[in-house]
Amino acid sequence: MSFRPIWYLGPQEIGRNSQVFATQDEALASAKARFNDWTQPTDFGVEETEDRVTYVRKDNTDYSLKGLNQ
Repeated sequence: MSFRPIWYLGPQEIGRNSQVFATQDEALASAKARFNDWTQPTDFGVEETEDRVTYVRKDNTDYSLKGLNQ
């Protein structure tokens, strides 16, 4: 199982991007970092996904695995 960051943009709207992490902790840290840079979302979290992992979070930075997982 992998995890995708999500952002709550309003009562019925959830924002997502293409990042998928191996752990819930990585996804949550990434969501929080992006949330702190934005003003539109009202909250942040993660959702479970069957998508393959595309990012890893290390030292407070998201790193793409593009080219490594192909």
